Amino acid sequence: MHKKHRLNTFLSEFPLYKKFCAVEKFLRTEECYTNPLYLHGETFSYFCENEKEIKTFELEAPDYSLDFWGNMRGDTVPEEVLKENDVLDFTHHFVGKCKSCKNYHVDFLLHIWSDNPIPKDELNTFRQDDKGEYKPVDELNLNRANIYIEKVGVKPEPQITIDKNIQKYFDRETGNWYYKGIRCLSENFGIGSFAYFRRIIEKELIEILKEISELNSSDDKIKKLISEYSATTQIYSIYENIFPLLPKSLQALGDNPFKILYKQTSEGLHSLSEKECLERAENINLILKFVVKTLYEEKSEIQKIRKAIKKLK
Repeated sequence: MHKKHRLNTFLSEFPLYKKFCAVEKFLRTEECYTNPLYLHGETFSYFCENEKEIKTFELEAPDYSLDFWGNMRGDTVPEEVLKENDVLDFTHHFVGKCKSCKNYHVDFLLHIWSDNPIPKDELNTFRQDDKGEYKPVDELNLNRANIYIEKVGVKPEPQITIDKNIQKYFDRETGNWYYKGIRCLSENFGIGSFAYFRRIIEKELIEILKEISELNSSDDKIKKLISEYSATTQIYSIYENIFPLLPKSLQALGDNPFKILYKQTSEGLHSLSEKECLERAENINLILKFVVKTLYEEKSEIQKIRKAIKKLK
């Protein structure tokens, strides 16, 4: 049987032009996205501007679309959604409405396509066997299509939200780079987002290590490594040797996040594809947020304990 993925994550979180695999190994059933109305009624989580919090939204096809597609035969794939060679390929407008306030809505322009032809005959359909169970006719066909969806338009544009720990930690210049990097990620611009995150690494990585060296849970040898760097500017030696000296909360990652982040600055930006840059930017962002959050939480905890001790003296 084909595997259908729920659209909640896609509609809630995916940026423009990032493809989402909605169906793997397509088989003709009643939920196959070969008609725009199959997306009608999908629910997802989204930020409601009226209520200022995440609410449940429901995807709807506009009335004119319901009238047009509702008159199509349910047992056939409409010619209007197929290109030459019977490959699925169409773009359609949908409206996501907040189910709580019943007023706020977001418009999506979605592109739906397949990587292989969608058969219009009895292949890849279900048929009832002697026991009354429905079995796929051509389940072992390895060339069955996958169906993908991407956002090619969203209105209003999604708000760019910056992690609160990042906002508090970075200065104005780095904060601006971070915002621009996240904006590029939201629009699926790989080279642009990777360029901004590389700037952040080059400027902030040694500063983050200096702050980590001040934590009680860090080894005093970190300060020695930083002093040696200040004298020789051999920065790579710091990232190469820092891992066993880090707090246990960062050692728990199993790999050296600082060495991995630093290596991202050594490869030529334009030697990477747009897709590779996008993947690297997304992963750099995850690691940066974790390291900064760990540092911020540990510093905050120390401050709380010091205040408690002071009050008890």
